[in-house]
Amino acid sequence: MLGLSPAAAGALVASAFVIEYGSIPIGIGLGLPAQYVFATATSIEAGIFLGLFGLLDTIGTASGRVARFLAWIHSLATRSKMFDRYGILGLFPAEIIIGVYLCAPVSWLFGWNKWRSFAITMAGYCVAAAITTLATLGVIHYLFR
Repeated sequence: MLGLSPAAAGALVASAFVIEYGSIPIGIGLGLPAQYVFATATSIEAGIFLGLFGLLDTIGTASGRVARFLAWIHSLATRSKMFDRYGILGLFPAEIIIGVYLCAPVSWLFGWNKWRSFAITMAGYCVAAAITTLATLGVIHYLFR
């Protein structure tokens, strides 16, 4: 597995599902290369978003009750022209502060475009992950000097 410790890689994957970009210091601390950790955590985040969105999409189309609820929420959201136009941009800070487990359901609930929501959410994640990676590398370098 690229010459990496399977235990360290498994710990990174498991922690990425739970604490999202907080898994980056764990992976780097376990001796995994920063590029590998960043790419792995980002891939898991993308999978979580797309998986949740797909699951909710399936539930929304299979259940008439959920479809009616979705239509009602969408009608409430589109009452405000500003929210209708700029609400999706709130996914960027929401991803940094709260995480993907809220962004995907909110995107689906408000009927926002899946791929635009995905791109904005992943942009927020990449910014947070890059800052976390750089901070971790600086802290680790400072501690072991």
